Amino acid sequence: MDWLTHALSSQPLLHVLTMITLLSPAAGSFVLVLLSISGVKPHPRWISWVSGLTVAGAAIAAVLLAGLTWLRPGHEFDEVLWTVYAVGSYHLEVSVYVDSLSGSLTALGGCVIPVLARFSSRYLHHEPGYLRFFVLVGVAATGFFWFVLGGSIDMAFVGWELLGLSSALLVAFFWERSETLVASGRVFATYRLADIALLAGMVGLHHYAGDSSWASVLGVGNGGHAVHLGSFAATILGLSFLVAAMGKSAQVPLTGYVLRAMEGPTVSSALFYGTLSIHCGVYLILRIEPLLANAPIARGAVIAVGLLTAITASLSSRVRPDAKGALALASASQAGLMLAEAGFGWTQLAMWHMLAHGLLRLAQFLRSPSWLEDAHARRSALGGGSFRSGFHAERLLPTAVRNALYAAALSRFGMDALIDRLFLRPLAALAHLVSMPRPRLRERNGRPVVGRAEPQPEAPVHRKHPAIEATDARGAR
Repeated sequence: MDWLTHALSSQPLLHVLTMITLLSPAAGSFVLVLLSISGVKPHPRWISWVSGLTVAGAAIAAVLLAGLTWLRPGHEFDEVLWTVYAVGSYHLEVSVYVDSLSGSLTALGGCVIPVLARFSSRYLHHEPGYLRFFVLVGVAATGFFWFVLGGSIDMAFVGWELLGLSSALLVAFFWERSETLVASGRVFATYRLADIALLAGMVGLHHYAGDSSWASVLGVGNGGHAVHLGSFAATILGLSFLVAAMGKSAQVPLTGYVLRAMEGPTVSSALFYGTLSIHCGVYLILRIEPLLANAPIARGAVIAVGLLTAITASLSSRVRPDAKGALALASASQAGLMLAEAGFGWTQLAMWHMLAHGLLRLAQFLRSPSWLEDAHARRSALGGGSFRSGFHAERLLPTAVRNALYAAALSRFGMDALIDRLFLRPLAALAHLVSMPRPRLRERNGRPVVGRAEPQPEAPVHRKHPAIEATDARGAR
């Protein structure tokens, strides 16, 4: 076993695996973008091969990196790869931090992303946006690995942005339909709220702690060198990270956007809202769990939001008529349970819950186009008749309460209407007020015209032949 001991203690090997994981998907997307802008129209098989090789290479390296980290004596790998720039006491560094938590989620991504890429090569065959889809898959994989493996919140923020941008663009994959564009805008706006909250938490960490690396600020893996924050600072930071997690993991009251995100392809829905993106908010809360130890208000808010989402999203998923919508709400419900587990301090339970849920949702989303056939097969195997899970539990409630819950679940407990009334309508009114001084646009011959309408040119007069005019005159007499 000397070779294993040497491999575990070999820093260059871990460096190589890290670089492949972080850069390989981005390299595949870069090659596909170059092919697109050069005017070359590659064969779909070549597109799937380029994307598949780069994504699969990153996935294999990610699984090996996680496995070697678990076998290390300290179960951690904390390394600064290079420093981008330094200003005073601030250093923007590309660093990696792998422990049992980040290694588990990295292994999940390494198992899921190649399966989805392979499935997409056949599922989206002959689609007009075939190349665009695989470019965005590479961007999403890059963002996910940068977020999970990032050794500081600065690096994690870069991955967070890439993941959100690729998610919103894939929702609008079928851009010829207006519904997908509207849904993509709603997803993008929700992610921007989460980005603002994460950015506020990042600025707060720099302000209160003077550093942003997970190991030094939160004491992850080395509590003796942690920066001890006061209760007020820990509460402010904890609430900021909670709002960011609510936006990314579709927690109350921001749950409704996942239903609009189902306008994208099934494979992208499985990638973002079944396995990877939906768990990033949970991972963020699990990562800052040492911070919540000194912030009881933030910890209570995490538990309350998680439990409320688990109840409301679970009830709403039971009344959805479409398979993907039901799965999206069920994923948000399970993410709420994971947040509650993280709030209670059950980190290991939340981590294993996250891994099991990601693999289950992957299979369910990919089978969702055949869900009706599965339901008929299950009903036939059970001898026919109607079958609904949980029906006996529902019968324990009075009829009036059951009907009220059914009506509330259909409207998703009024959360979307509340968001529209509190935020969307005031913003739309403000945008209309700001745009009032601008000249209105009119269409003339398919071209926009600004300002006052210009006089239309007179239509040319077509004169008749003199002989025809004389004939018409005799006929009039």
